[in-house]
Amino acid sequence: MFTTKVKPNTNTEINLSKYKLWKIEGDRRGDVIHCLSGKLWITQEGDMKDYILEPGGNFWVTKAGTVVLQALDNAQFKYNLNELESRIENNTQPIRNSRLSRISHHLR
Repeated sequence: MFTTKVKPNTNTEINLSKYKLWKIEGDRRGDVIHCLSGKLWITQEGDMKDYILEPGGNFWVTKAGTVVLQALDNAQFKYNLNELESRIENNTQPIRNSRLSRISHHLR
């Protein structure tokens, strides 16, 4: 298993062979995993859901604690650090801000 305990670079590219595991520990809320190739299984501490990420897909870390990835195929992904000081716990993956979401927010 490849473990990242120290702070990786702001935008780190990682290759995982099929069935290999990778994890990062600590409060990494707001960090983003972007799948470049292959297929990734992702789970995070405190989240009852597991996620499958395919090429072009993004996953936002929304819980403090360990995040574990497993490559379901040979995979490559980018890990982008959240450089913001404040991290907000959220139970869902963020929705991209769009004109529609801003309009529906005003209608509530």
